[in-house]
Amino acid sequence: MDNEYQLDKDVVILSTADLAGNIVDFNKGFVEASGFTESELKGKPHNILRHPDMPKEAFKDLWQTIQSGKPWFGIVKNKRKNGDYYWVAANASPICENGKITGYVSVRYPATAEQKQTASKLYADIRASKQKMPWTRPESMLKRLFSTGVAIGMGLIAIGLLVVQTGFNSLTALALILAAISSGVMIFNQLRSQAIPETLMGGIEDLANGRFKEPIQDRSAWGFALNMVRSRIAELAARNYDALQASQVLATAFEAASTNIMVADEEFTIQQMNKSLKEMFVRNEAQLQQVLPNFSVEKIIGSNMDIFHKNPQHQRQVLSQLAKPWTAELDVAGLVLSLTVVPIKHGERTVGYVVEWLDRTEEAGISREIVRIMDKMQQGKYQHRVTVEAEGELLVIKNAINNSMESLESAMKDITRIVVAQSQGDLRNQITADYHGELRTLKEAVNTSADKLVEVIVRAIESSDIVSSAAHEVSSGSLSLSQRVQEQAAALEQTSATMDEMSSAVENNTENAHQTAKVAQEVQVQASQGAAVMKQTIVAMNSIQESSRKIFEIVGLIDGIAFQTNLLALNAAVEAARAGDEGRGFAVVAGEVRALAQKSAAAAKDIKELIDESVSRIDDGTKLASQSEKVLQGINQSVHSVTEMVSQIAQASAEQFEGIKQVHLAINQIDSATQQNAALVEETSASSESLSEQARLLQQDMAFFNTGEKSSLTKTLPDHS
Repeated sequence: MDNEYQLDKDVVILSTADLAGNIVDFNKGFVEASGFTESELKGKPHNILRHPDMPKEAFKDLWQTIQSGKPWFGIVKNKRKNGDYYWVAANASPICENGKITGYVSVRYPATAEQKQTASKLYADIRASKQKMPWTRPESMLKRLFSTGVAIGMGLIAIGLLVVQTGFNSLTALALILAAISSGVMIFNQLRSQAIPETLMGGIEDLANGRFKEPIQDRSAWGFALNMVRSRIAELAARNYDALQASQVLATAFEAASTNIMVADEEFTIQQMNKSLKEMFVRNEAQLQQVLPNFSVEKIIGSNMDIFHKNPQHQRQVLSQLAKPWTAELDVAGLVLSLTVVPIKHGERTVGYVVEWLDRTEEAGISREIVRIMDKMQQGKYQHRVTVEAEGELLVIKNAINNSMESLESAMKDITRIVVAQSQGDLRNQITADYHGELRTLKEAVNTSADKLVEVIVRAIESSDIVSSAAHEVSSGSLSLSQRVQEQAAALEQTSATMDEMSSAVENNTENAHQTAKVAQEVQVQASQGAAVMKQTIVAMNSIQESSRKIFEIVGLIDGIAFQTNLLALNAAVEAARAGDEGRGFAVVAGEVRALAQKSAAAAKDIKELIDESVSRIDDGTKLASQSEKVLQGINQSVHSVTEMVSQIAQASAEQFEGIKQVHLAINQIDSATQQNAALVEETSASSESLSEQARLLQQDMAFFNTGEKSSLTKTLPDHS
């Protein structure tokens, strides 16, 4: 707080205010000195910068002076935003438009140490009422004393100084400057012959020499007029200070730029070229003169750009129609020059051209070399290098490419060494050189691949040993299995033949059983029929026996009747005898009846005997028939049982035949599978032999590689080929 802020010795502080003292406009120096931002300053009253040490009388005098239309000069202590302060030599004057004051402008420069010391004491005395404001204002007689000659002289000098201060570089403006200053000096030289005070002439000389920060120490009307001019010049200079600085920066940059720059007017006349371009032309002057005999670096300024072209008319036509930057490339006397032409526009009109010259000779040479190197690299030739001479960045690029090629060549040699060794079976090599970036990654990848290859080969060797041993065992097992399978196949063939015979026998038995069952069924039917007939016979015999008994009874009745008849005939004969002759005929009849009765009795007796014999025989036949019935029933039951058993035998034979068929089918399938197994066993045996051979060959191949390790399972297998 309340520390002095040191201003840059060359800074110009400019601000404008309206009639009320509010800030309207300002330059960069004003913003930096105040410590405020632009938005904090715009429209604010100027008194935000007033420092408490500044007496009110000073500002009162300031406002009274500029409001009366006169300039004011004084040493002012201003306050910054943070409370610090800075000293300035202030030049304040009114802004007039159409004869009317519309605002105020203040131009400030850093105060000198002497000015600060004097002002500090003065302001302290004023605040202590020890002294009054020392400034006095002459009477208003500016119009009367400001003669035409003085006004013209002052105006011309002011114009000249303004243009000088803004750094305007146009030749036309330069002529105007010289004319203005010369006219002004001439007028004042004429005035010098008059009785003009030395202080006034000193002030005029100061203005002519561009020294207008200090007021002219002359209290006359002439001094007052010159101070008015000085204030206006100071204002204009301040207004153009930023542009001046920018133009100076541009001029310095233009001259110091490493880029080759040329400026030409609208007629393509070369007006300027910077140091870098001139050095480039000097460096290549002799080479350019081989194609352009009249070329001279010292004569470039003022020459036309046509000197660089074989067909200037074409180039003029192209350049005159430029609306945006245009690039072309010249190949002159072995020099490759790239030109970028930028048109300078004022509205729609082209007022000049800025040309950037780029000497691409080295770059083109380097490019050709790079292309050559890249072509060689595509061909796998890494031993080539960029040999063209180069400087600066191109030398850096050249060295970088050569270093890269060396690294690539070294890496490729290492990789080639590793791969060649691997092709010869030596897997023990590694890349040991130090590489960076992708080459380091490539190195690590190659080494890792080599390590992995060693691991794979070692495992392959061990696996080949194991496979070889296993293949030998499989081959032996396959041979044994093949023999067993062949024996099994032969046994199955015999079993199949036996099953065929058994199947045929069972089929015949089944057929015979079916025939027997049919015969047994027929016998059963006949036995059943015989039993039925026997039953009928028994019934008939029983009927005959019953009829015989009835006949016996009838015969007995007839015998009884014959006996009675005989008795009656006897009685009749007796009676006839008794009757005599009268009874003789009756006796004859009785005799006949008796004879018939005797015959009937004899016949009945014979019949009875026959019937008795028949009954006896019928009884025997009945008994035999009954016995035959029982026997036939037993036979029928036996035949039925035989029929059932034969049917069961036939069914069992059929089922046995079906089972034998299934067994036969299964045996056939087993036989087929056995045959297939035999074929597979033979194939397996052949494959195992082939595998053994391949394992042996693999062992031979693996023996080609030298990994620094030996397999613990290495065996020598017999050659089955």
